[in-house]
Amino acid sequence: MPSLTVALPRLPLFGWASFTGPKRSATPCIVDRSDIVFTRSGQAAIGLALRDLAVGSGDRVLVPTYHCPTMIAPIATLGAQPLFFPIDPCGAPRIDVIAHMDLSGVRAMIAAHYFGSPQPMAHIRHFCDARGIALIEDCAHAIFGETDGRPVGSWGHYAIASLPKFFPTTEGGCLVAEAFRSPIKDLPRRSPADELRVIANSIEIGARHRALRGVNRLVAGGFALVESIRGGSPQGAAHAAPGSPPQRSSASASATSSTLWCRASAWSRFIAGAAHRERIFANRRRNHQHLCALLADVPGTRIPWPKLPERAAPYVFPLWVDEPAKSYQRARRAGVPLFRWDDAWPGVPIIKGDCGPRWGNHIFQLGCHQDLGVDDLEVMTDTLRRIFSSETLQG
Repeated sequence: MPSLTVALPRLPLFGWASFTGPKRSATPCIVDRSDIVFTRSGQAAIGLALRDLAVGSGDRVLVPTYHCPTMIAPIATLGAQPLFFPIDPCGAPRIDVIAHMDLSGVRAMIAAHYFGSPQPMAHIRHFCDARGIALIEDCAHAIFGETDGRPVGSWGHYAIASLPKFFPTTEGGCLVAEAFRSPIKDLPRRSPADELRVIANSIEIGARHRALRGVNRLVAGGFALVESIRGGSPQGAAHAAPGSPPQRSSASASATSSTLWCRASAWSRFIAGAAHRERIFANRRRNHQHLCALLADVPGTRIPWPKLPERAAPYVFPLWVDEPAKSYQRARRAGVPLFRWDDAWPGVPIIKGDCGPRWGNHIFQLGCHQDLGVDDLEVMTDTLRRIFSSETLQG
């Protein structure tokens, strides 16, 4: 049975293939919006939306119990408080529960499209409008897609997305709005050193994962030589999973003004416009379908949502694991491109009927991006099958 010999990339790679296939996709993409503001990250886009609303000390923001800490960090940075709400088995906000919560001081609500599957948004927007709450539509997992007859990102008063989750760059986010209240488009430029760092990281990671056919060895060798002269480790190793959630306690996750209030690098803005959309969309859907077949009978797991909406491109492939504590670190050490959101922000409450905390423990987010081939997926799932099967025998 084949096994991984090197860690597979969890996110897209810069390489020649990034510019193959049709430039545009028939499915709407939030990056093609004319009113877009490119930010340093998706986290920064949330912070800028909140700043545009003048959210600050004494204010509260509705956020889901299932989240990455980077969603909550901008709220804390601005001195506001998160107010956690439950999600249903499909990942939608439990509006029936939220309607009976104390919503005093709530200025905004963040609602997410999890895993790339667009959530219904019309009723959420109606709920927010009726209470004077600004809706921030979190499209970090769903740059492509439609819901309730509109493109994703067009239901919120604001919408945010994260570039590295779909495009071959190591940083960058975007923010769109129905109407900005402040001159938010005039974000400070990045320093020349910062601009060069982003380019170098993207190219090095691509070369180390053999995405630059013909020059991989030359480019990777050049970076290794530079790092050996500097006495450090190769940047490609440090950034093997660009844009992945922070591996640290949520209590320490924070966002400073220097990370929030500046624009995306020129490289990331270029990549967002130049990378060919249809390849991203089609390959991700292909990989999702292939993983459904490969993982259908793996012991101790189940596929919660085997059917992908027609006009949607997955960010990751969600897999429910019955006993996650036994397998998560083993799978990561084996080089499987996965992570989970088990590091919740402090103070998340236990709410009856809420799926959020259970998702945080049991759902593994498996890579299915456009730069993973069918062979990669087969080796990856064989590795998972071996890990889960051995645990079933031992259990």
